[in-house]
Amino acid sequence: MGQRPIWVKKLFARTACTRSEGGGSVIGLCSMERRGLGQRPILIKGVEAMEKQVKVERHRRFWQPLQRGEGGYLAVLSPMGNTPVAPPQPSSLEEQWLSVDYRMKVMESSIANTCYGLDAIHNQFVNFGPGVHAALLGAPYQLTKDSIWFGAEPIIKDWDTPVTLKTNTNHELYKEIENHTRTFCAASKGRYFVSATDIGGQYDVLYSLRGEELLIDMLEYPNEVMAAEENLNREFVEYFNTLCKIIGDANCGYTGWMPIVSDTPWYPIQCDMSVMISPKMFEKFVLPSLDWVSTQIGQTIYHLDGAEQIQHLDMLLSLKHIHAIQWTMSSKRDDVNKGEYTNYDDEMSIDIYKRTIAAGKKVVLIGVNPAQVANIYNRVGTSDGIFILTYCPTRKQADALIDHATKNWVKL
Repeated sequence: MGQRPIWVKKLFARTACTRSEGGGSVIGLCSMERRGLGQRPILIKGVEAMEKQVKVERHRRFWQPLQRGEGGYLAVLSPMGNTPVAPPQPSSLEEQWLSVDYRMKVMESSIANTCYGLDAIHNQFVNFGPGVHAALLGAPYQLTKDSIWFGAEPIIKDWDTPVTLKTNTNHELYKEIENHTRTFCAASKGRYFVSATDIGGQYDVLYSLRGEELLIDMLEYPNEVMAAEENLNREFVEYFNTLCKIIGDANCGYTGWMPIVSDTPWYPIQCDMSVMISPKMFEKFVLPSLDWVSTQIGQTIYHLDGAEQIQHLDMLLSLKHIHAIQWTMSSKRDDVNKGEYTNYDDEMSIDIYKRTIAAGKKVVLIGVNPAQVANIYNRVGTSDGIFILTYCPTRKQADALIDHATKNWVKL
């Protein structure tokens, strides 16, 4: 096997990436204390248990309050370096999105082909499109090659009668989400984590149900809009707890679509539609909703998407249960295999990181160009509390980046 890189020795890992006997990633768990949806220390046993536990401990540290000197967090994905296992091609959009057997095959291909370096884990995201709660509340949905989309035809036509929203537990997508979640959890066996689906940001879901008229409604029917939003918040928390119960009972830890694991439930909250409203409107409508939901959940990360949302940043940083800000401003899907990355190293982005850290919150960046990692840490002036996920085209590049990181920014 040869001499191990020093960072691997520090992390008690056998190689630069973590693997299981079966050839997949091993960052996972086998048993946890059962205490409802409360604190569940993740206990890992079996093959390479020590290095897996160290990874989990580092994720635990991320969820602690920001501390000076804690260092940064760096999740490095790269090709495994062996002959790639080709993912299967779906025969239809229905198979692509609704067949758990097909998705299991895609997942196994991904695990077999990927090296999970340093803080990287395999997080099986139960993806049924952004804001699937809209469909479960009655909005039409459309399967496409890239995603599942909702709200082509608004179902809230007016506010003449009170709007009552209820999650349809008999909906075909509700049943498939539950089936996928249970199946992925059962097959995990300590190799990966399973996330809750993207239920959606509540005002984003309401936008799917009402359409662009919602923006005018916020001025002309503010009480009706806020009443509907409070209804949505309650439905969201109930559904979120249902998914967490499935995941918790299966001993699969708690993650969101962001690959960060916790002993206790958490969720990536958002309000993408806030790019279209003023800070005054945000404070009146959105902030109380986010505060209530994040308080009910206990710990959240806010998905700050788009330069237009920066005007709301200070208000977001004031919320107690927002633990971190995940920043992105990509207007298209990056293709890292072609060297296409979002620029996370511009002046605007660096200012966001500095303001967030100064407020005592942490920062999450997904899909960073590996060439920008050093600049980000150095320009912010600290790596403390900054979680970066990056993809390197080769194992050699991944090992070199991790070796440099553990000497400069990451405290093992």
